[in-house]
Amino acid sequence: VCKAEDVIVSEIIQPYLSGNVLDIGAGSGLLCEIATVDNYYGIELSSGMTTLAKSKFPENNFSVADMHKLPFPDNFFDNIISLYGPISYSLTPNELIAEIKRVLKPGGRVALMPYTLRVGHGLEMGGYSTATEKDIEKKFYTQETAKSLLAGFSETKAQGINFFLNTEIRFSEEMQSGDQWTVETMIDFLRKEIYFQDNLKPEMARHMIITAQKPK
Repeated sequence: VCKAEDVIVSEIIQPYLSGNVLDIGAGSGLLCEIATVDNYYGIELSSGMTTLAKSKFPENNFSVADMHKLPFPDNFFDNIISLYGPISYSLTPNELIAEIKRVLKPGGRVALMPYTLRVGHGLEMGGYSTATEKDIEKKFYTQETAKSLLAGFSETKAQGINFFLNTEIRFSEEMQSGDQWTVETMIDFLRKEIYFQDNLKPEMARHMIITAQKPK
């Protein structure tokens, strides 16, 4: 399921990979695994993850840094991306967004993935996720709260990813339907969800991606 979700995410973020690109919460380099980025800069709080990322992608720029204190000059990045939840660990999200806006060029764009409200309730997670760890404080977002956080941006759009796949797989297993799920069939299933986007709230999905542009 994660591999299928990665394919869908990589398709959505294609317009956000040009120029200088900042990856917030780079981890071990997932963005570099699923997409080709022009001029990549990844920041991560974990030194261990950063060391691993550097070993996997020595040609790219990885550094240990706090996302609230980005070690970059003003108006430096063309695009800023954060995949699968790092911004939800900010307990001062307005400060974080102000810092993101500072290093983003006028007309620059963001593609951010906060944890959804569904994740906060632990509904149909499809297995263990660190997002459900109760001892780590984090924020869970709805479409409205995410858009409110990006109030200073334009062209703000929220999209859900994986509304039904985990449920469909669980039903297939429990009912012993004999369905054979492959990464390819999961990708096809997720792509079809786009037809329901206008009728479903993004916070009901396993993941949500918020895209927006800094005013020129």
